[in-house]
Amino acid sequence: MGLKDTKEKKSQPGFFSYENLRSLFVLIVIILAIRWSCASPYHVPTPSMEPSIKVGDRLLAWKLAYNLKFPFTDFVIAEWSDIKRGDIIIFKYPKDTSLDYVKRVVGLAGDRIRLINDVLYVNGVPQTRVPHNHDRSVLTDIKAEKELKILFEETLDDVKHWTMNWIPELRHPGLGNWPSDGSEYVVPPDSVFVMGDNRDDSQDSRFWNEVPKSYVKGKALFVIWSMFSEKGHLIPSFRFDRFFNWLH
Repeated sequence: MGLKDTKEKKSQPGFFSYENLRSLFVLIVIILAIRWSCASPYHVPTPSMEPSIKVGDRLLAWKLAYNLKFPFTDFVIAEWSDIKRGDIIIFKYPKDTSLDYVKRVVGLAGDRIRLINDVLYVNGVPQTRVPHNHDRSVLTDIKAEKELKILFEETLDDVKHWTMNWIPELRHPGLGNWPSDGSEYVVPPDSVFVMGDNRDDSQDSRFWNEVPKSYVKGKALFVIWSMFSEKGHLIPSFRFDRFFNWLH
């Protein structure tokens, strides 16, 4: 009996055996495939979407929001939902597809887009934009020189969200009017037009035009967790009120 037990133990695969390594490889591939095709976290390092999305936010992007892509490719297997105005999307930066950006969709294919005195016009219709400086509490934990920004609440279709602009004294002439020649920008087919909510501190479609729909990776759903560094403090603080906070 003892001799038989010894033989069985010797026949069992070691930790670095082919069988175990193969199983580990398959598990890693499955995890990466889910991360590519279903959901993925993203860290926000810039203020271009503040105060809607703040520096230090960790977002969850739902990659099945619009379609299903074959893992590790941009090949669409099935499509079930359209991108809507007001959606916050994760996409490949058109100027460098190795980088991922997050912005708000303000125009769909065929839409005519322009800004007149900072008011967004979509197909000739001005989107409601109301100053919100009577309550600036949403700016409390950001570092983007908030005292020099004017806070607004904009309504894009039925989506209400924050926007910000520099105070007039610090703005470049004509910054609130785009295109500068007074024309309208027509969004090409199979594309979307995106802008940052921090309007004067955002590199977006106003600078590099449209985003092809094939570049869209998913929709930003909510903040998983968030932290920020207060001025004069070495240890960062958590924004507990933003944990699992849905984005709109």
